[in-house]
Amino acid sequence: MMSYHPPTGSTSETPIQIFVADRNRMGSQLLAESLGRDPRFEITGVGSATEIVSLAASRKADVAVISADSETEAKKGLQVARTLNAHHPQLRIVVLLEVSTRDGVIAAFRCGATGVFCRTEPLSDLLTCIDRVSRGEIWASRNHCEFLLEAFRSTPSCEGIEADKIRLLSQRELQVAECAAQGQSNKQIADHLGLSEHTIKNYLFRIFEKLGVSNRFELLFLLFKECNAQATGRVGIPSGADIGHSIENYLKAAEEGVVAAQFVVGLAHLEGYGVEKNQRSAYYWLRMAEENSWTIRHRSRALVEELRSVVNTDDIEAVENSVAIGVQENKLLRSNHPAEFIKATTNSPARAFARELSTGSGAKAAS
Repeated sequence: MMSYHPPTGSTSETPIQIFVADRNRMGSQLLAESLGRDPRFEITGVGSATEIVSLAASRKADVAVISADSETEAKKGLQVARTLNAHHPQLRIVVLLEVSTRDGVIAAFRCGATGVFCRTEPLSDLLTCIDRVSRGEIWASRNHCEFLLEAFRSTPSCEGIEADKIRLLSQRELQVAECAAQGQSNKQIADHLGLSEHTIKNYLFRIFEKLGVSNRFELLFLLFKECNAQATGRVGIPSGADIGHSIENYLKAAEEGVVAAQFVVGLAHLEGYGVEKNQRSAYYWLRMAEENSWTIRHRSRALVEELRSVVNTDDIEAVENSVAIGVQENKLLRSNHPAEFIKATTNSPARAFARELSTGSGAKAAS
């Protein structure tokens, strides 16, 4: 494991006060009992993730150990972590993950965690994690650190770009361009830079004109292209015709219940890329993808738990490492940008499989 060590003074002998909120009540109680056996810790409160918010308002604790997902609601623990971080910034948060996926790790830290711990690791490491986090350190495995570094590197930025077009922008225009490409609204950019929304609109108009783009998506792809052209060979911006053609195929698959297609169609409606921009349609398809993914997750989790009892422990560890690497390298699932995701998946094996499912041939083959 890796952790960041800021300067610390002498360690107090006072027990570390801990809130515990696992996936369900029984899990919370069992985890609390396990932690309570260590003389360094004192359990201050045990309950569901939501109950921890109420406890934090009336009781003092040093660390909250919270499961990212509750038994009844995905990512409930992350929502609670964000709330605790906003209202009780002095409370250190350790988020428990079922598996170490890139998105899960990044989401946990974004929601206020100072430690992220995967359940595949031994309990002794969790004890060390809580102790370190209580002292102001940041706990993350080597893989977690790589996820975070990759996320920083993939954030759209004008820094280090030597393209002629980028040089046309003033320093302030560069700041506005980066904020816009990262998905911030005009109001958010204005608040961040201490300017008015009207001024931001004027800046964006000049930026689009100088760079030869017409909207934020084209700006994003321009930055993405310039940052990655040498390494990946990517050039150009996907055309509306190409995107629209792909969306028609995805819509058909989405209507047939293909979860990945529902996700893509939701993103497309959210940004109006290849289809009409429609928040209601975006909400519908993204909620469908969320609900269906949750069902698949539960079924997969049940089957995985059955397999854990029959598969060799060393084999499980090796597979978990392979899964972590596979997820990290999956550019389709890592994409934050609807158009990029749609374009990249058009000719992928997953897209071909989705097409088979939507026509029924995949179901026949499976049977």
